[in-house]
Amino acid sequence: MVSRRISIKIHIQSLSLFRSLLALLFLTLMLVGYQLWNYTRVPTTASAATVKASASGVRWYYLTQGTYNGANANTACAVGYHMASLWEILDPSNLEYNTALGYTTDDSGQGPPTTRNGWVRTGYEKRLSGAGQGNCDAWTNNSSGFGTVAWLNCEWGDTAPSLYVWNAAIGMCDFELGYHVWCVKNNAHFIYLPLITRVQ
Repeated sequence: MVSRRISIKIHIQSLSLFRSLLALLFLTLMLVGYQLWNYTRVPTTASAATVKASASGVRWYYLTQGTYNGANANTACAVGYHMASLWEILDPSNLEYNTALGYTTDDSGQGPPTTRNGWVRTGYEKRLSGAGQGNCDAWTNNSSGFGTVAWLNCEWGDTAPSLYVWNAAIGMCDFELGYHVWCVKNNAHFIYLPLITRVQ
């Protein structure tokens, strides 16, 4: 068996080029370090034990354990999550439920609960009425009117869900006990390292 050795020698004739390459390398390392730190840091609203990342790349979602009125719904989610639009969580089979942060029931297992409804964004203009339209004036109102709440269907007989696997209804913005909130993980951010090529 013949082994071959390949040697690469780099000669930098210009000191300014060498300094530029060092500066570029330093900036690249700083960017990568910042992205890694930002990705792995612990949310302030949850302990380290509750911070989960999906190895498969599937997006996480959950239903808050606490309840909120119509003006506080959009601030209910943990750091790294935001109040979900129903369109972001419409197909739960493509999502993974965060049981550490989310509300669970006796038979939740690793999946979501079906016994609680939660505020959900609609994608509609500011509105105080109508399921699918009502949003407590874009989640600023807790004195009157209605917003939209959604829950997973738990009637598996002849009763069909109103929207795919979801049921939706209106909830009072000023409901004293409040409603839970559906939260979904922020989109992942990808970084691309610069490609350095030889200039002829």
